[in-house]
Amino acid sequence: MQSRNSLKSRLLSGCTIGLLSLPAGAGAQDLTTETNSSVLDEIVVSTASSIATTVQDAPASITVIDQKMIEQQGGRDLRDVLRQVPGLNLTRGNDGVSNVSFRGLPASRTLFLVDGKRISSRNTFARHYQGDFGNVPLDAIERIEVVRGPMSTLYGSDAMGGVINIITKKSTGVWSGSVTTDFGFGEKSTTGDNRQISGYVSGPLGNNVTLSAWAKVSERDAPDAFKYTDTSGSEQSVYGSDGSRVRTLGARLNWAPTDAIEWGLEATTSTENYLASEGGHDTNRVTKDGLTLSNDWRLGNGTLSSYLRYETSGNKSWSTANNVWGEAIDYDTTTFETRYTSHTTIAGRSFEYTFGGLVAHDKLKDPSTNANGALIKGEVDTSALYAEGRYSVTDNLSLTGGLRFDHHEEFGNHVTPRIYANYDLGNGLMLKAGYSQAFVAPDLRSLNPNYRLSSRGNGCKPYPGPCIIYGNPNIKPETSDNYEIGLNFQGAVTSWEITAFYNDVTDMLGARKTGEVDPATGYNIFERTNIDEGKTAGIEGGLTWDVREGLTWTNSFTYIAKSEFKYEFLDHAFPMATTPKWNVTTGVNWAANDRLDLSASLTYVGKQVGYVTEADLSAEEARAVPAGQNKDPYVLVDVAAAYDLTETTTLNVGINNLFDKQPASSSSYREDGRLFKLGLTTRF
Repeated sequence: MQSRNSLKSRLLSGCTIGLLSLPAGAGAQDLTTETNSSVLDEIVVSTASSIATTVQDAPASITVIDQKMIEQQGGRDLRDVLRQVPGLNLTRGNDGVSNVSFRGLPASRTLFLVDGKRISSRNTFARHYQGDFGNVPLDAIERIEVVRGPMSTLYGSDAMGGVINIITKKSTGVWSGSVTTDFGFGEKSTTGDNRQISGYVSGPLGNNVTLSAWAKVSERDAPDAFKYTDTSGSEQSVYGSDGSRVRTLGARLNWAPTDAIEWGLEATTSTENYLASEGGHDTNRVTKDGLTLSNDWRLGNGTLSSYLRYETSGNKSWSTANNVWGEAIDYDTTTFETRYTSHTTIAGRSFEYTFGGLVAHDKLKDPSTNANGALIKGEVDTSALYAEGRYSVTDNLSLTGGLRFDHHEEFGNHVTPRIYANYDLGNGLMLKAGYSQAFVAPDLRSLNPNYRLSSRGNGCKPYPGPCIIYGNPNIKPETSDNYEIGLNFQGAVTSWEITAFYNDVTDMLGARKTGEVDPATGYNIFERTNIDEGKTAGIEGGLTWDVREGLTWTNSFTYIAKSEFKYEFLDHAFPMATTPKWNVTTGVNWAANDRLDLSASLTYVGKQVGYVTEADLSAEEARAVPAGQNKDPYVLVDVAAAYDLTETTTLNVGINNLFDKQPASSSSYREDGRLFKLGLTTRF
């Protein structure tokens, strides 16, 4: 048996690495890492571009989490493995839902991808979407690429904050797979029990055809309600989050008629029920179905990758008044994308490039959030052309430039640029700096004048709730200018990075009070609009130290100096997102012997960035105090162990939130409480 050495690939947890160009579709690039002693030497981009680049030369900020690291930590879904990523925040927001946000921006500015293809099921929810953390079984995941910072040049709208790309395993020439069972035993006050079984299998079918298939069945109980003290001193009872029951299934056929051509056909389907606590009926039933045809064709020095994908998702809500499921909110997306990636020489210097294009059609039908029974529906066609190239100016300096041209049926044309520079300072030290723009188009709901959404307060800023939010066909897209500069060091024993960032958001999408009252509800009317300005700024970093053979210490931190938006008619700025000012994670992985891996991590969650009280504001501004901010830091401790019972069977045990720590009693959200984990993985 090979030693479960946690060095090498685990360096990826705390270090920034990059991609020459990120995957824009099916056949997303297959990154592999090679090590020389303790130095992470290169990332080989094979499927998408056949171009290799060193870690320090890579013109992007990305953290890669491989499957070995997931197994070490006894992860059950993405939430268990993302905390150590610099610049990423995974605490619960004021709506009780655990979502991912980057660099102080709202969670809605994080783009989720699977094999380079975006997931659109979020669009079936007007609010309380619980994300896509559990729909891809960890058994089927090869690695997770987490990009910090805007990637609109290659991915378009919604990639302003960052991108999480889940790369699934590729088919192999021999039959193999795994089955994992997991159980979690929680404390009902803050987190419910959970259980799941998942599996993955792949192998050849003959005639250059291979099959991959995966499945998962899981259930997570909803926690009980908790109490918190609001700004008026009153005690409120809040349900932290829904539980969930997930059934997911996927299969992919790959056919390689020649060494230069490969076709793929993938089908996925899943159903997720949101579960209420205290014996209540399921609150939502979410269905997701997708079908993808892909092709990779090696041409000359490069590869042409294309895909055609159709995805449909639906969301039914349970009516407690009528004891029936309501009509589903439906969202359909059809996308065709193609790109070519290659390399050449110009004036004797290396030039690597990617160019591509896409067309997409989105369709929404929402019978729920409307006025007077009017059906909220809409369709939109979008298209884009994009290109990115990297030129080695000197032996020490390389420049990467990108440009994207978007055409939106409602908003016309928009150009998004990106430029990035890498300068090798020598002795393992690289200086990196970049500028990019990002573009976010309003969603189809917000543009519909019949759209109505009631809010208890979080959507009613800068006034207290309740209110009702109307759609507005006259809102403009949100754009941003984004800057970063940092240093990256790769050594034989230690590797570290530090990056400063600044994001300036223009025409930020939000809502504003009209001064009118809704006749049906009596609530103040707010209308979707563009807020004057939003800014975030801070520093993020990481340090990895190979203390000795088999023992690695990994650290990451994020300091948010500013995360705010401001109305022109008020003097004070307010928090843009539910983000701690300081978020620090430190952890160790120890390969105690050939069979046993031990790991532990500690996460410090600081006070809410931009924390504000009524005493800080004028009488008018005091109405805008965010509900349930966290005013006191707290610490989360996780421990885990992985033991190889046999050559093919691993036992995982662990405890999340060992000391059951929670935010301040005045906060309107709770972390998952102490959770005991037990899992078994069998490989074949």
